[in-house]
Parts: sequence; C-alpha cells; structure tokens
Amino acid sequence: MRVTLKVSCFLMAIQMISGFAHSQEIFRESANVFSTGKLKTKTTMSGPKRFIVKSASDLAGVLTIKTAETDQVVVTYVKKARTDTKSKAIDYIDLIALSLAETPGGVVLALRAPNPAPWSEAVEAGLVTAEITVPESCAVEIHASYFDVEANGPFSGMLIPSSLGRIEINDVTGPVELVTYNRRVLVSRLTGEISITTNNSTIEAYDISGSAKFKNDGGDVTIDGMNGQLNVSNNYGRIEVTDFEAEGPGNFIRGFSGPIVIGLLKLGDGQLVALNRYEDIEIVVPSDLSARLSLAVGEQGRIEATNLKFIPDFVETNRLNLTAGDGLGKIKGEIRGEGNIYVIGSEK
Repeated sequence: MRVTLKVSCFLMAIQMISGFAHSQEIFRESANVFSTGKLKTKTTMSGPKRFIVKSASDLAGVLTIKTAETDQVVVTYVKKARTDTKSKAIDYIDLIALSLAETPGGVVLALRAPNPAPWSEAVEAGLVTAEITVPESCAVEIHASYFDVEANGPFSGMLIPSSLGRIEINDVTGPVELVTYNRRVLVSRLTGEISITTNNSTIEAYDISGSAKFKNDGGDVTIDGMNGQLNVSNNYGRIEVTDFEAEGPGNFIRGFSGPIVIGLLKLGDGQLVALNRYEDIEIVVPSDLSARLSLAVGEQGRIEATNLKFIPDFVETNRLNLTAGDGLGKIKGEIRGEGNIYVIGSEK
C-alpha cells in the first residue's frame, strides 16, 4: 500500500512538473493569440527534387519558402492558437503537429490537426507560421487552403491548386498553376506554362515569359513585361498589359466591364485579339508596326488611329480595316456594346 502511494505521488509530481514546463513554452503574442517558441525540423532531399505541403483543412497561417544551395529541407515554425484563455491555447497547440519526411515522390511536410478541430471557426483558430528552405530548382506543390504563401526561387515549378490565402511567387522556370479565391496574387519572373486564377481581388504579374493564362472576375489584372503568348480574361476589372512582346497566334485579351490597355512592343507575324463589352480598348503599338488591323465598335462608339502610318482598306462609321507597314501580323479589336477603340503609335 505504501509502495502504491509513493508511486502515485511520484507520478503526480512528474505530471505537475511536465505541465508546468509545457506551460512555459506557450506565451501570449497578442490579446487573444498564444504561441510557442521557434521549433525546427529538417530532412535530406536525396530523391526527386520535389517539395509538397499538405495541411489539415482546419489549419491556417503563413508559409514563407526560399531556396539555397543545399540538399536539405529545413522548416523553422511556430504553432499558435487564437482563443481567449491560455489553458485552451495549450490544449489547441498540443493538437497541432508537423512532420517532415522523404517519400518516393519527394519531401512531404504534413501539417496535422483533428478533424473536426475543437476550436470554433468564428472566433478561434489553430495557426502555423513556417519559414522553409528547400534546394534550388526543386518543384513545389502546396495543398494548404487557408495559408498565405510567399515563395522566392529559383524553383522548377509551382502548383497551388486551391487557396483562400494571399500568394506571392517569384522566380520559377517551369510550369506554374495558381488558383485562389478573393485574395491577391503577385508574381514575377516566371517562365514556361503559366496559369493564374483569382476573383474579387487583383492579379499583378511582372517579367513573364512563355505561354501565360490569367483569369479574374471582379478585380484588376496588371501585367508588366510579357514575352510570349498571352491569354487574359476578366469580367469586372481593368486589364493593363505593358511592354508586351507577342508571339504566335494565340494572344487573346477579353474584358467585359472594365477598360483594356495594351502596350505592344513587338508583334512580328503573330496575332493579337482584344474584345470588350462596356469599356474602351486602347492599344499602343510601335510606330513602325507591320500588321493588318480589323477594328469594330457599337453604334455609339468611335475608332481612332493616331501617330501611325497606315492604308485604310475598309471604312464605315463603326468599323475600320487598315494595313500598317507590310501587314505582317494581325490585330483585331472589337467592342460588343458601348466603348471606343484607340490605336496609338509610339516611338518607344
């Protein structure tokens, strides 16, 4: 009986000490956010150069990814809980787990939490903030719907198939597919097959090369520096494309209820089609452009071509066909509602 009592007291003491030590690992970050200190895990990437993030659906946070000349994946992270008491924060944080492992398909970072999570979605949350270093030129795939992502390469590919977070991606030399909802997308220095989609927010893209598709609904699309083939679709927002060196026949810019502004540097023997419904189209072209232009507007619209040498082929009140230079390329502009078309020659 004495032995049992002594053992019980010893276990209780150990539990008290363990609980006390654990509680010291959690601190109040702000009024209702509690956090661990920095934690770290790492593994070697000896197989395919591919890094995959898989998160539980009830976790949110921020992922910051960078590259280095290394064969290791290093994750420095903090677990957090947004709730009103420290005791609940400790319980919630204990339920969040991270694991990093090499698999035949690449290195996988798993962010785990119970399903369903014990925290109330309306006022509470389980959170993870992670800084991740991966080998240069590896492909990255992220399945973490409620995480903001900032990634600075070079990467050989980037896939985020469904997200509700902000996305900022730089320096990718392979395929890129990004899909987010109601959040901003900012990308730069992408090369290859590119597909970017959002809605009710903005897309900004800089220094893009390859075959690129951008789709938005309810926000502006801004592309500065595009070399290759471009397809843009936007309903209720502005489309602005500057320093555009178009290649091939598949360049389509489609708007609905927002202005389209295109700064064309080069067309060659390619084709550019710009279609709009209830706003203007403005196309700034080289003054020595060689292309056939077919322009049409609605009954209340007008067409203006200025600072450009051309020969008119067909002239009507709301339609104008003309040839600039040798007519090597092709430009089609059409307003299927109310709006004007402006074609402006530039010395740039």
